[in-house]
Amino acid sequence: MKRSAPDDMPAKKAKTDAHETKEEKGEVPKKEEKKEAVVKTETGETKTKVVARRECPYLGTINRQLLDFDFEKLCSITMSNLNAYCCLICGRYFQGRGKHTPAYTHALEEQHFVFLNLHTCKVYCLPENYEVEDASLNDIKFYLNPTFSSEDVKGLGTVVQYGKSLDGTDFLPGLIGLNNLGKTDFFNVVIQLLLQVTPVRNNLLLMDFDNIQKPDPVLLSLSELSRKIFNPKNFKGIVSPHEFLQAVGIASKKQFRIGEQRDPLALLSWLLARLHQRLKRDDGASVVHDALQGLVRVRSSDASKLHLDPEESSQPYLFLSLEVPPAPIFVDSLDKSRIPQVPIFDLLQKFDGEKVFEPTPNKLKRYALEKLAPFLLIQIQRFSKNNFFVEKNPTIVTFPVKHLDLADFIAPDIPPTDNPVTKYDLVANICHEGKASAGSFKIHALHVPTSTWYEIEDLRVTQVLPQQIAVSESYVQLYRRQDVKPDGSLDTEMRRQRIAELKAAAAPPEGGDATDDIDMFADGE
Repeated sequence: MKRSAPDDMPAKKAKTDAHETKEEKGEVPKKEEKKEAVVKTETGETKTKVVARRECPYLGTINRQLLDFDFEKLCSITMSNLNAYCCLICGRYFQGRGKHTPAYTHALEEQHFVFLNLHTCKVYCLPENYEVEDASLNDIKFYLNPTFSSEDVKGLGTVVQYGKSLDGTDFLPGLIGLNNLGKTDFFNVVIQLLLQVTPVRNNLLLMDFDNIQKPDPVLLSLSELSRKIFNPKNFKGIVSPHEFLQAVGIASKKQFRIGEQRDPLALLSWLLARLHQRLKRDDGASVVHDALQGLVRVRSSDASKLHLDPEESSQPYLFLSLEVPPAPIFVDSLDKSRIPQVPIFDLLQKFDGEKVFEPTPNKLKRYALEKLAPFLLIQIQRFSKNNFFVEKNPTIVTFPVKHLDLADFIAPDIPPTDNPVTKYDLVANICHEGKASAGSFKIHALHVPTSTWYEIEDLRVTQVLPQQIAVSESYVQLYRRQDVKPDGSLDTEMRRQRIAELKAAAAPPEGGDATDDIDMFADGE
């Protein structure tokens, strides 16, 4: 099919003559004229080698407004993910580059000549089949595959950075809206919360899959999604988590899928277990456990054998579960609009080591904390199931946005220097609005560089006050210990200073009994 050149192009003959004239003078190397070359392989076979060119007359036809790389990289004709290309003029995906392939046919039929390889980020002009190397294409390549250096990631918690989409809308990289693909708000809030766990976020942003033959689809798609969320050059200012949701649906055997509302805590637990298994080191630990795992002491006893000593064990935890007292059944007519409230410290009494719980008949348990993790996940048990439906407890749990102190809930025989820093600050809060069966989830997230709170509900991102967060119907909370720096590393100077204060407080006064154990605490580092 004959195709016309742009109006501003010189006549073909004149251009050819000029080129030949320069070539005769030695100003233009002959290889620039060739579009492809035939090379011989070690086995004696011949194949066509694509030659890169810096000039392409069709770069002006590229339409960035129509480009969207958030969906699965499948050919729109064959539904295959092999050799997938994106037409940079209409944004559709096609397979192949050779003759009779969908991409080649599309170029001839629609006169769309510029294509981007969705796996290698290389740009080609079809049907001539030469590679285009031009700096003006770098923003498209970065939009497809954003990459970050260690310095970039380190500055995410301190450097204030704003992005601007193609339509002029401002957005905050890291706190952008996520598309709801059909009852996927529970997916969106879990993604936003997970990216507030700084060490996990850093690991996902810096992950390199080039040398991995078969990377885990969930881990691969989550890493790509994380980089797109933090991309300051995002064309649209929003992201669709389609690929990640598809990967989770397949890996979980449709336990979590598009179009079916689920519990975000169940998804978070499944995802953390998956990430731990895929990122496990030789010592059995992972970045997930390094950031979130603590230790709780459990004292169990049989109600029918109270004369026996209780069994005691230390168990790891990734989140603390708090039971909300049931809402009153009978409400005075004057108090119908009144919503019951309870402080979170009342719920944390579960871990004071004295309060007795009976999770199963005749089994009594007491809990106390032994080791505090750098990041603390708290679940507020707001939902309960019976044989017929799910019920929601509307009780408001009030909590501090800053300085949540867990010192009183650590077992008394644990040396204070084992947990020198016991205060936490809130960084994310998943809450539920509406009825149990028809409500939706949203999240409050802290923008660390500006210390500003935002409410994210799918695509809607709005600034909120901390006072509004403290009275929301919170369901899952994420706290960051105060000795964790914005880049995710530990503030060793703060820990060292705090340990020195604890040791000084434990030392006897001058003139005290020389037999006193001055160094009664073990060094917590």
